[in-house]
Amino acid sequence: MKKNALLLTAIIFLAVFFRFNNLNWDQGFHLHPDERFLTMVGNAMKLNGVKNYLNPAQSTLNPANIGFKFYVYGTFPLVFNKIVAVIFGNDNYNSFTIQGRFLSAIFDIFTLIIIFKLVKLLEKKYKINSSIKYWAAFLYAIAVLPIQLSHFFAVDTFLTFFMFASFYFIIKFYFNFRKPDLLIGGFFLSLALACKVSAIYIMPLLAILIFFTLISNRNKNIAYKIINLFIYGLVVYLTLRLATPYYFETANILDPTPNKLFMTNIRSLESFNDKNGFYPPGIQWISKNNFFSSINLAFFGLGLPYFFILILGIIFIIFKIIKTSKKKVNENLLFGMILVWVSFFFIYQSTQFVKAMRYFIFLYPFFAVFAAIGIDWFFSLVKIEFNPKRAISYWPLVISLILLLIWPLSFSSIYLTKNSRVQASEWIYKNIPQDKLLLNEHWDDPLPLLMENNYGKNFKGEMLPIFYPDNEQKWQEMNLLLAKGDYYILSSNRGWGSIPTVPDKYPLMSKFYEDLFAGKLQYQKVKEFVSFPKFQISNFKFQIDDSWADESFTVYDHPKVMIFKNEKK
Repeated sequence: MKKNALLLTAIIFLAVFFRFNNLNWDQGFHLHPDERFLTMVGNAMKLNGVKNYLNPAQSTLNPANIGFKFYVYGTFPLVFNKIVAVIFGNDNYNSFTIQGRFLSAIFDIFTLIIIFKLVKLLEKKYKINSSIKYWAAFLYAIAVLPIQLSHFFAVDTFLTFFMFASFYFIIKFYFNFRKPDLLIGGFFLSLALACKVSAIYIMPLLAILIFFTLISNRNKNIAYKIINLFIYGLVVYLTLRLATPYYFETANILDPTPNKLFMTNIRSLESFNDKNGFYPPGIQWISKNNFFSSINLAFFGLGLPYFFILILGIIFIIFKIIKTSKKKVNENLLFGMILVWVSFFFIYQSTQFVKAMRYFIFLYPFFAVFAAIGIDWFFSLVKIEFNPKRAISYWPLVISLILLLIWPLSFSSIYLTKNSRVQASEWIYKNIPQDKLLLNEHWDDPLPLLMENNYGKNFKGEMLPIFYPDNEQKWQEMNLLLAKGDYYILSSNRGWGSIPTVPDKYPLMSKFYEDLFAGKLQYQKVKEFVSFPKFQISNFKFQIDDSWADESFTVYDHPKVMIFKNEKK
């Protein structure tokens, strides 16, 4: 038992290392736009007691009442961070974000613990291999996307924890038919919804599990079951009213009318998903096919070795379901329901216009469990038995661990080096003369960042309207600015990574980037800053050029920055 406890502790410490590795990765410059927005909203919130908390029209914790009418998240993560910030004296622009990142990482560690507890529960019920729970915890600890999102103060890791915790307690209810488990599951579902309304995606799975639990338990009459369902729904509703009252139109707890402004904001957000529009964040998705999400999952979200054992795990589960025996019908039914839900959501989201990696984040705990089953099956297929008396028997395990760890270690290297935008800003202040005109791109963070050590220099700046429609008016402005500019700074791949993928929409802009990178324009590249994920020991170097990944995977914490000089001036 002590060895098992030490193993779990070691896995948790590994997860802590990856998630808390340099939380101040942008050196206080707030380079994540969603964080900036949430921090501004959080700082503007005021804790004026509980009197008006439930009143959407008066509460100073409602973003709409403090100058942020366009707000599409739940407020629970912000209010929670606000309360903690006030208690610990961190209620300021810089500390609020860092504390939020700390809490984000903490909640992701909580998710790992729930994963372990879930597999342990399955182990007791279905007699599965006892090592799978440790593999599942380990695999979540090293999953790249959860590591990255733990470094951001957004709602993603909060959402994932509450969704998976809700699922865990409904599974306990599925096994034991205990009312407290059902109610706790409803409580956590409400908190997930209070983080982001996309928590509704897990509700079909929860509903199916609850339905099968109720119909399979014949010891209780139908009235008892209906009462349980009613209480479950009541817990979900009341908790949601308390956790995020601003989803509702009035303070009347008996009035479930959704907040009109919030619903308008959600519809406005959906309107951005238009392949015929010119909304800058949407440009990158126009050319992406339905396999883009799978490719990003394999190469970046998990890593190829991890993805391989995930596929093995899924194949094994399907194989077990096909070979169902009467004795194991309940086990295979449960795994079948989970696999079907995960598959349906993954396919659904992969076929949507926006295929951002973070939209899949709440599937990663399930991926960890499937992959744990996969690696256990893999070891059984190759007939590997670990013999303490034979050191050679551990080599397959060591090799597997090395292959799996290369991806998270490589990715974590970006937090061990100075952010590329910070490096570029330091170079600009040091090497570009005073008062030069620096051109940056519309919809991107302009450089240089405002730094204390600026060598007493100030620069003039203009923004190129690269995302505007490719018409004559745009290019008159573009050509005028390009002629006047001294340096042209690409702060990330927001423009050049998305615009050339839709040449029919941006024929002139696509040709411009082609000529710029080919050195055919008056602007010539003088400096480049990259922070690709890499793993290096002595002369061995493993590096991942992820500049073609989902834009949001690179643009916040490790964008490629390029600086061009106008050689005609």
